[in-house]
Amino acid sequence: MVRDLTYGGVTMPDVRGVHGSTVILISDWHVKGRLPDGRCFCIHVEAGFVFDGASIPRALWRLCGHPLEAPRIAAALAHDWIYAAKACLREDADAIYREVCRMVGIAWACRTTEYEVLRWFGWMAWNGHTDDDRTFALAHGALELDDKKGKTK
Repeated sequence: MVRDLTYGGVTMPDVRGVHGSTVILISDWHVKGRLPDGRCFCIHVEAGFVFDGASIPRALWRLCGHPLEAPRIAAALAHDWIYAAKACLREDADAIYREVCRMVGIAWACRTTEYEVLRWFGWMAWNGHTDDDRTFALAHGALELDDKKGKTK
């Protein structure tokens, strides 16, 4: 458990293992930030959401780190929730992942590599989510994201 641990002002999610590489969020979690294009985002995920962390190929774990380790777990939770909920465009979800990685101090090379891999291969996970996944995710969270004109959706 990483209760009350913060990196770059972002509180790490409090999780418990379910099985294998799947964890459950055991207390509500949120993150706020600003994308490079100036848009603000706020993600709130409620306890009970189940996720599997960053989809980093095992061969890259030595370079980038474990998919569920702090501080990456914060970016992974935000990204996994957005993908499951399909709460915004996939490119925005990937940009939020990269920004949360930056906020928590993940090295430029790692976050850029992970972002590029998401842009190339994330469509598989995005398309793999069912309507039940979306319903479950939307029942366990919310996203506020400014549009290009600065209005919150």
